[in-house]
This record gives sequence, C-alpha cells and structure tokens, in this order.
Amino acid sequence: MHAKIGSKLSLSQLKVQTSELQNLYKPVFYRLANLSDKEELENLLNKHQNLQVYDYIHAQVEELIKCLHPTIVFSPPTEFKKKVEEKFGLTPSDEYGVWVYYPWAQKLVHLLDEHEFAIVRTNRNKHKITDKEQEILAKKKIGVMGLSVGQSVSLTLAMERGFGELRIADFDELDLSNINRIRTGVYNLKIKKTVIVAREIAEIDPFLNVVCFEDGITEENLAVFLTGNGNLDLLIDECDSFDIKINARNKAKSLGIPVLMEGSDRGTIDIERFDLEPNRPVLHGMVEHLDMSKYKSLSTMEEKIPYITAVTGIETLSMRMKASAIELMATISTWPQLASAVTFGGGITADLSRKILLGHLNVSGRFFIDMDELISDPVKTTSITEKSTITTPLQTKEIENFIESNQSAFEKSDYQMPLAILENIIANGNKAPSGGNSQPWRWHFQNGLLHLFLEPSAAEAYLDPQHISSYLSLGTAIENVILAAAANNLEAVYHLTPQLESNHIAYISFKPDYQINKVQETLAAQINKRHTNRKITPRTEIDQTAIETLNILTQSIEGAKLKWITNPAIIKQIGETATLTDLLRMFIPEAHEDFITREMRWSLDEVTKTEDGIGIHTLDLNNNDQVGIRLLKDKNMVAFLKQINGGSGFKRLTMSQFMSSSAIGLITMPNGEMSSYIKAGIAAQKMWLGATSLDLQIHPVNVPLIFFYKNSVENSLPIPLEVKAQLTQAENNFKQIFELNNNEQATFMFRIFNASPSPERTIRKLISKTFSIGRA
Repeated sequence: MHAKIGSKLSLSQLKVQTSELQNLYKPVFYRLANLSDKEELENLLNKHQNLQVYDYIHAQVEELIKCLHPTIVFSPPTEFKKKVEEKFGLTPSDEYGVWVYYPWAQKLVHLLDEHEFAIVRTNRNKHKITDKEQEILAKKKIGVMGLSVGQSVSLTLAMERGFGELRIADFDELDLSNINRIRTGVYNLKIKKTVIVAREIAEIDPFLNVVCFEDGITEENLAVFLTGNGNLDLLIDECDSFDIKINARNKAKSLGIPVLMEGSDRGTIDIERFDLEPNRPVLHGMVEHLDMSKYKSLSTMEEKIPYITAVTGIETLSMRMKASAIELMATISTWPQLASAVTFGGGITADLSRKILLGHLNVSGRFFIDMDELISDPVKTTSITEKSTITTPLQTKEIENFIESNQSAFEKSDYQMPLAILENIIANGNKAPSGGNSQPWRWHFQNGLLHLFLEPSAAEAYLDPQHISSYLSLGTAIENVILAAAANNLEAVYHLTPQLESNHIAYISFKPDYQINKVQETLAAQINKRHTNRKITPRTEIDQTAIETLNILTQSIEGAKLKWITNPAIIKQIGETATLTDLLRMFIPEAHEDFITREMRWSLDEVTKTEDGIGIHTLDLNNNDQVGIRLLKDKNMVAFLKQINGGSGFKRLTMSQFMSSSAIGLITMPNGEMSSYIKAGIAAQKMWLGATSLDLQIHPVNVPLIFFYKNSVENSLPIPLEVKAQLTQAENNFKQIFELNNNEQATFMFRIFNASPSPERTIRKLISKTFSIGRA
C-alpha cells in the first residue's frame, strides 16, 4: 500500500493543520478484514496525500515465529520460511494484523495485532519478567502525577509493558527549558506534557491504555484519578505541588493504594505501603506537624519553605542541589534537574513499581541510591590546621597560685562583700555580649578583689585574631559589673593589668555606700533587656537626640569616638564590603569550620549541652534564610559554591540587613594594644545599653573589621592575591567612608534600627562554670 504524493501546503495552512492536531494522542486502528475499516483507510489515504506509510509486517511475523519457536533458528532456512508462510496462511499480507494511524505525526504503520504484538514486544523481558508476571502487570492500573521524572517513568513502564492502564496528570505545557530533562523534540513546544507522553507511549505500543488528566490533579478530579475505572494499584508521585502530594497521599491511604516517589536528587526513593500498613503516617510522619490545608493559600516562598523542607529533607539533598537552593532566585530561576538523574530515576521507579505490583517488595521508607556515594574517586582530604594541644579551662588552683605570686601588682581591699551581692554582680557580668557568644571571661574573687581572666579555652575562634574580639567582650563584661555594683550601692573601679603579660586582664575593687547616678541607673536597668537583634524591618530614621545621647555615652570613655553613616547609598557600600567578608568566612576552610562547629548551635539540645554559641533559633531569620544557613553545614557544598563564585543567597541576606538599617555606627579608639579593645568594649556596652533604653535595636557587624585586621595587621589570610587586593581596596574605601586617620582603630561596628525586641536570646553558662572564690 502506498501513500499518494500531493502539492505542498502553504505555511498558514500548515499552522492551522498543526493547531487542529495539537491535543490528539489516541491512535486509530484499521483491521482490513473488516470492510468498513478498509473503506475508512482508503478514504484516509485519499484525504492525506502526504501520509507516511511504514509496512514491515513480514519482518514482524518472522520475529513472531522465532519467539514462538526459539529452536527454529537451528533448523534449515526452508523450515523457517515454511513456518512464516503458514502463519500468513490465506490472509493477504495487507490484511494481516492491524494498521495504526498516528494523526499527529501523519504516519500509518502496519503492525501485528495486540496479542502477537505483545509476544514480540516482551520477548526480551523473559525471564526477568515471566509470562505469568507479564499477565499480572497487564491488569494493573498505575497513576503518575507530574511528567518530568514522570515522563521517564511512564515511558519506561510502557517499554516493559508494566501496566494495563496508565493515568498521567500534568497541567503544564512543554517549554524549551524542559527539554534539558524531558526526552522529546522541539516541535512539541507548547503542547501539553500529558499529550506528549501519551503520544510517545502510543508510538511505542499503541495497544496500551493511557488516560490523560490535562488539568493536572485538582481537588475536583483527584478521586476520579485514583478510582475512575477501578482503583489504582499504585500511585507514582512526581508532581511539584506539595498540597497535592499530601492530599493525594491522604486519599490513597484511605483507599489502601501504595505510593512511590523518586526525587531525582541522590536517587531519593519514598515508598509508602498504605495497602499493607493502613495506619502508616503519610510521608513517614515528616509532615504531621503541618496544616496542609493552608498550603494552597500560601503565596510566598517564605511561607512555603516549612512545608517544602519537611518533604524534601533539606539537609539530605546532594551537595550541588544545596548549592542551587542557595542560588535560587539570585543567579538561577528554578530548581535544577538533569536528564541523567531523571532517566536514572525513571528506571529505578519503573523497577520498583514492577516489584511492588508483583508482591516482590513490601517495604516502606525513604531510601537513597546516591551514585556519587556508590561510585566515586577516593576522597582527597584537605586537612584543616589543627592546634597541637587542646586548651583546657583555667583551674581555680592555678588562678589562686597566680594571684598569690603577683600580690604586689594588686591593690589591697578590706571590704567583705556579701556572697548574694557578689553572685548578682557576676550574673550581670555574664550577661555581656561576646563574639559568637563565646563568653571568654573567667571571674575569681580573692582578698576582696574580683579578678577577670581571659578564658583561653573560649578564645580560640578564627575571628578572634590576637584575641581582639575577646578583649572587646571582656570590656562589655567589665561595664556590666560596674553597673551591677552601682545598682547594689557599690563603687566598682577596674584596673587593667597588661603588665602581667598573662591571661589576667583586670581586677576590680569595690567600695560601699555608693550613690548610683541617673545614667548608671538607666543603663543598669537595661542589662537584662539588651540583646543582639538581627531583624530585617522597613528602614526608618533615628531621632538626632538619640544619636547625641549615644555619642555622649560612648565618648565618656577616654579616646572612644562614635561615627555614623546614615546615607543609604553609602550604607550600601559598607554592606557590599560585608558581603565580601561574609563569603570569605564561608570560603576559607578554617573560618567555615569555626563557624559551623564553634559558633553555631544547630539544635536546642546543642544549646543546652554547651551553654554557649549562637542557637540558630535566635538569628531572627525567616524560614528561607534559616534553611540557607543550615545548608552551610555541608563543607563540600560550600567548596562548590566557592568554585562557581556563588553564595548569592547569603549576599542577599547581608545586604537586606544593611539596607534596612537606620544607620551604621562605628566606635574607634586610638591605635593601641589590649587596653584599647577592652576600653572599646566598655564604650560599646554603654552605647548598647543606652540604645536599649531608647527602644533601639543593635546588631554588631564586626566581621569586616576582623578580616581587615587579619589581612593588614596579621597578613594571615590564605586567599588568592586578587582577593587580597580586593579586600585591601575595601578596607581603604571603608577608611575613607568613616574618615579614619592613621591613629584611629576601628573596633566595633553595628547596625542600629527600630524594631520589636527579638523573642529568643542566646544562652549563658552557669555562674559555677565561670566564677570561683579563692583563699582568703
């Protein structure tokens, strides 16, 4: 049989014709032994003069004979030829089998009819799939929601003839960007994904029953999808909508339909055998704490993040997927998927589908078939330089011996302070801020004097070069002690002891019958309220009177100056410098290790156990940013971000914080040694408590200053020369912005803004861990 060749159609005519065919996905069958079918086929050939005809029925019958009589290949060719002729019998070759017309492709194909077609099509399945198993699968109904991974799943199932009926659902049309993972041609752009998949299955096997749900899964059609023409035997979930995921599972659970999902990242597999475990919680109980009825009303990614992370298990994502999550909506516009992962996932899912439907697999749970873990080069470990010895905390006996050996360096005091007052003063001292909440203080009371030591075991942070951050913190603690003493009618006078060249920082003497002044009374009342606030709120102006008050408080410390930047354009420049140093902190392995292990506390259990560090729950982060911070725990992901010059998500967070600030403040001191930073800490605490009394919020942003110090003073940063030059230029710009002269040292930078107080505060160690009383 041959197609007639006609004249060419115009471009406009072709467009109309294509439009008419766009939603067709069912082939048409013609069996020529039936006269009406024969007539219709003749009419078709006359109407469509450009029809392409494929007639290889003789070759198919030859294959059929080999399938039915495997040993015939060892017989003489004449016997094989005879068997083929017997198969055709008196039936003309045109009438043997069935003609299948694919209207969307304008192709007519001559095939074996269904029974014989299935024998040949599944011959190479044996005996990975037995005849009996193939018969069982041919009666099964499978539903596939979502047609990216779902397309690969559906086609693989079709190739294996792993179902009798397949229901596919997706509301979307094919876009060009989809073709990175969906195996199809560019001529299918803007055609429904359901139609594309149904057509491809029909072109593989026209006898398979495919039912399309072109609107995707909705509340209205979910029941039909699961139960129409009989309940599904298996639901395969590859959709993106999290409310549909949960709603479909809840319904499947009530119907006893098992659910299978493949995540196309790390080969993540979820199996939920609701047919065997009717009381099993959906998604292994990971979403039980969420009200999924609210999901469809959520409009922002921030609102949806708790739902998404509960399902995906964000910390179990692959390294590159985590990096992509951080770059999402910054340098990339959507979640990545690769054809290799989608194809891999399609094969795994089809394999598991067959085993579930045949009763060969009864397990439920989440599993990972991670090729990067299963097949990879040996890991080349880049060891982070470790200290040769572990610093142990100062011991009371060691402190007592030191004090007794240096008695001549300390003033005498005859005042005997009541223990209750002493403990109250120490408790207030411990409420001071410290970098990374390291709490680098060790208090000891002996011979009427309160001694302050630098606790070396708490002062080993990467962002504490030459202990400058710890000295700032000790200064804030000294100020708290002075104020707490004044509130107890005691005059506290501190004496710095740099001459001792040891961990001894200062001693504080006390005199009774002190009358607290108004400023001290105001500041002392703020000790319990003062906290770090990292919120991002709409920018507002700060009253100039408040600025002057904070200037006066700061400058009450000899040498301290407080400088302000209020121009948003210049604040943006400072923010850009902060983003540079924040990324350096992530990309320098030692600094990153310090951040994730020494500074951050990732759970309330960790907070309670260590009584230091910064709990992630205290960071005032939205759901999206909290996920981003958690992703930083993956060192390989961070290394990959560095490789691709990434980290845009963190840049966005830092810039948002800076641009919401009313002002950026900077406390400077004359260039000096330890004492300059301690005094800067005292000044900073006065300012901070003053800001708290004015209902203003403070967020220290000292990371740029510390990197400037490590770059210019220590010259210790392991960074490329071009990055070093960039950091040096940033420091020079910073000095110009704040008009710093050569004798001024930037010691404490902060954001100030209007906002409600943070609901969560960092923890403090018990007094018993930071304070001791020595021999009289």
